[in-house]
Amino acid sequence: VFTSTHDGLGSIENNAEQIKIFIDNVLVRTNSKKVNIIAHSKGGLDSRYAIAKCGIEDYVASLTTVGTPHHGSQVTDLANKLPDSLYRKVADFMDKRYKSFGDENPDFYTACHQFNSDYAEKFNEEVKDSDKVYYQSYASVMKNVFSFDILAATYLMLRKYGRNDGLVTVESAKWGNFRGVYESKRVRGISHGDTIDLKREDYKGYDPREAYVEIVSELKEMGY
Repeated sequence: VFTSTHDGLGSIENNAEQIKIFIDNVLVRTNSKKVNIIAHSKGGLDSRYAIAKCGIEDYVASLTTVGTPHHGSQVTDLANKLPDSLYRKVADFMDKRYKSFGDENPDFYTACHQFNSDYAEKFNEEVKDSDKVYYQSYASVMKNVFSFDILAATYLMLRKYGRNDGLVTVESAKWGNFRGVYESKRVRGISHGDTIDLKREDYKGYDPREAYVEIVSELKEMGY
């Protein structure tokens, strides 16, 4: 298992190029022919672009996305209605913060605009899936505002559009072979952050680590 180190706030195009370089290095280090990519959130868009536009389709066996806004996020649709001057000030602050965290080319303004529904429609028309790669996807859902405090407001914003993880609706997360929705037995549900075990909690009925082990195990059984 190798963890990509591409920018947290980079544009899709920037991050896709970084992913390409990272995968090239992994193939050399392991003397392997292909990799299986498991991507969370925007990483799924970055990876789709890398496969389609950066010449790595022959080196990727599969792409599994978890909570990726393939069809955009209404949260950013609303955020993009803010005055552009204010948006750019926030973006400048975030870029400086993420630069200090290690991002090479943070671009909050562009990255956020690449989450909206109009951009997603254009992206899906231009960035075609490769018939050489197997695509599958997963989603998760919060059950109420108390599921994940940081995402309480955005959960409420998205609720009228359907079940969601606090940032992405189930419908938006669907791409390729949709494998299902992660849920828990408790009333809190599974948020966008829970799918990467952000809070290290006991989710009762959902173990994020075991979920990824199961993904890998199933890919192996399928011949990938």
